Amino acid sequence: MSESRIDSIVASGSVKKMLFMPSGKSLWIVVGKDNEYWTDPDLGFCTCKDFYFTTLSGGSDCYHLKSVKKAAEENRFMTIRFDDSEYVQFLQALADDSASLLGSS
Repeated sequence: MSESRIDSIVASGSVKKMLFMPSGKSLWIVVGKDNEYWTDPDLGFCTCKDFYFTTLSGGSDCYHLKSVKKAAEENRFMTIRFDDSEYVQFLQALADDSASLLGSS
């Protein structure tokens, strides 16, 4: 993935930090062309297929992870605030979306 593609993702506002209050828990989402991908830059995790087929096989990070890391370093992301009471429901929706993404061809 080219650096210009990552720059474009960051510049377009596609990196979003979901911040749950008052706990301060956060989740990172990258809005892609067709889907939204959950990433965890601290764990080096992403829900995209490239992560499973390339990153886990010893390849480099997927461009979603690279985009989140760059956006965080440059403080160029959108923060969306939620109440802590929405956290479990949000995680369930992410898990359901991820399962459908991985199951599709």
